[in-house]
Amino acid sequence: MRPPFFMPEMEDTDPMMQRWRRLAILTLPFLLAACASFPPAAIAPASFAPHRVVAGDPPPLAQPPFIEQPERMAAKRAAAAQGRVDLVFIGDSITQNYDRTSPKPAENYKPVWDAFYGDRHALNLGYGADTTGATLWRLQKGEIDGIAPKLAVVLIGTNDTNIRRTAEEGAAGVEAVVAAIHARLPRTKILLLGILPSGHSVVKTRADARINETLAARYAGSAFVTFLDIGQVFLKDGAVDTALYTEPAGHELHPNARGQAAMAAAIEPTLARLMGAPPKPPAPAGS
Repeated sequence: MRPPFFMPEMEDTDPMMQRWRRLAILTLPFLLAACASFPPAAIAPASFAPHRVVAGDPPPLAQPPFIEQPERMAAKRAAAAQGRVDLVFIGDSITQNYDRTSPKPAENYKPVWDAFYGDRHALNLGYGADTTGATLWRLQKGEIDGIAPKLAVVLIGTNDTNIRRTAEEGAAGVEAVVAAIHARLPRTKILLLGILPSGHSVVKTRADARINETLAARYAGSAFVTFLDIGQVFLKDGAVDTALYTEPAGHELHPNARGQAAMAAAIEPTLARLMGAPPKPPAPAGS
């Protein structure tokens, strides 16, 4: 007996083949209808598992974040509603740290924010542990609705490679975030920062470098996105400068207050130009 599935060498005159073909034709519409009846949540990815990107296939990155932080989201929306927003920062814990105060100089980030952005009607929309998918989720929840900033500074993607997404997946996620921001704020310029150096692993370091290369090429000559890689600021003699991070050697990820001040100073000329404002002087920073 021949196998009950189609093969190129099978003759159309085979009775068994004809029966299987008729059965397939009759049942296909019912199978398609059944699949369409499932709600999206039933077939959407339930975790942050990597998704292999193929050409023309946008990755399903819009999943809920690790930490939703509803109180922070509500507070930020209230702050946005109270007055104009000329500058918005969108990112993960590195960006959220600008809101932190501490008696320890290395963990006291707020003076850096105040010095560079305090009088620029700036809004900090950084959320710890956010991936590009989590950022998309927040944008879909209306995170930047109702504002019209001159500039959006975006620093996202390091948590994607932290959870072993590939460089291709990470770059696709960042591009999806940029596209979502531009769709909602078409008149807002975007300053996209490259993923900062870290000391986590060689695999992550290589993936981050490839993502930055991809993004630099993707937005070269863009009318609304300026890509800026300031990674050299965080390197010393070709290696990650531990003095600029909160974590010990081999685990560097989050800039300390000194590193955050170095980052702000590095992006300031470009940020000021895009906003049409004079550049700020260097800021105080913890040691």
